[in-house]
Amino acid sequence: MLNNTEDLIRQVFDEMVKAKPNLAHDIRYNDDGTINFPKLGNEMVENFPWPVGIELRRLFTKTSLGRDLLTHIFRTFERTLQFISFIMVSQLLEAKVNNRISIPENFKKEFKHRFPVLSLGDYTWLITSIGNFLKQQDFEWFMPEISENFNKGFYENLNSLVLPRNIHMHFQSNPTDQDIERDCIVFEEKLTKVLSRVAFLVNYKLVFVKDIKVVKSKNHEAFFHHNMDLLHNTHSDFSTTKIEGIKFTESNSVLLMKQTKSIGEYLNLSPLVIDTKSEVIDDQKRFNIIGDVYLYSKYNDGHLMYVGTEAPETCDLRSLHNYSTLVDEFNEILSALSS
Repeated sequence: MLNNTEDLIRQVFDEMVKAKPNLAHDIRYNDDGTINFPKLGNEMVENFPWPVGIELRRLFTKTSLGRDLLTHIFRTFERTLQFISFIMVSQLLEAKVNNRISIPENFKKEFKHRFPVLSLGDYTWLITSIGNFLKQQDFEWFMPEISENFNKGFYENLNSLVLPRNIHMHFQSNPTDQDIERDCIVFEEKLTKVLSRVAFLVNYKLVFVKDIKVVKSKNHEAFFHHNMDLLHNTHSDFSTTKIEGIKFTESNSVLLMKQTKSIGEYLNLSPLVIDTKSEVIDDQKRFNIIGDVYLYSKYNDGHLMYVGTEAPETCDLRSLHNYSTLVDEFNEILSALSS
């Protein structure tokens, strides 16, 4: 493993332990007392939500400085910001629907223009803009760590990566091998700073609600049995968990939860983050659906497009059974946050 990648793991895991002290027990050592970075890296992958964790897993497999490593540094950066921005948009929607905040007119106009087709610059704009105007309203975040960690320095670090990433990914320059090796070191350090600021994500669980069964007797309240996948692992064979109680959530949805012992506070990330692994393939038109966790990418001519965490390309998922529901939910976001 590269020295600069070991530095990333060491620094980010230190911040993870600050957010969740019991993770200190997961530090792995070699026989000579030195840190076993590959195993510690696996702990990071497992504790971050899957859309971020899988990119870290890919990043940690790179063993040499070069264009491939630099591409994965920028990809990890972009996917992390995509996920964070979707969390912020989801809570912004919830707050707007419940009349708990006011949205500036300039944000509404820009949001309507940007949100149908997203790129890295749009993710940084969403995070910076939402963070700034909600700070002025003393907003209480579902994840209170956002207020503590997202500040001017954090936003400046995000924006400093956009132009170099675009130049690299679109081959707008012809750097030497030495330039690329230098950029690997510089931008992995910047990625380390970003991941350190969002290390608090380890305090939350990303889950997919596969189904909800209702038990109701004549003389007792309804009881809800939630069957969920925990979207945290080094591979996509996710473990399941069951939650039972008198409260219920939304079925076939991806949720961010503070704990998974009971139904408490949660944030619904659908339709911006979805899971298709439980999709029933009962028709030829659904043969092309790959079971995966997907993130919203663009909205074009009334059609939602997604990018998968394992699926290789931007995917057309119009044959999903719940596709019309996803479109309705997406239109609600557009309408509520731009008008």
